[in-house]
Amino acid sequence: MHDGGNIRRHVRFDGNTTGRIMWQDRFGRDKWSKALFLDISESGARFEMPEAVELRSVVSVSSPAVGLNAAQATVRFCKRQGNKYLVGVEFVGGFTWKPRTDSSTPTLQ
Repeated sequence: MHDGGNIRRHVRFDGNTTGRIMWQDRFGRDKWSKALFLDISESGARFEMPEAVELRSVVSVSSPAVGLNAAQATVRFCKRQGNKYLVGVEFVGGFTWKPRTDSSTPTLQ
């Protein structure tokens, strides 16, 4: 049965936590930016940041609050929204994110 258009492979958890994105621009210069994670799933994340990242760039994604420590991902979309950019990434290299289950650490709900 079709679920009304949701073709996502994994459940998304609301974010609203900060993190850091690192990548190389098209000239090979190292770049980094703070990011606001909007949501995260087993296979990727969506966040807001102050500058654009080229499609298909490999980025390193970190956010201690959700248990990400330099996870590698590929940029699947990057679109301007006002004076910021919405960026969607898909984790690569066999990495899958899982929400934390112990009560002593922050989790996404």
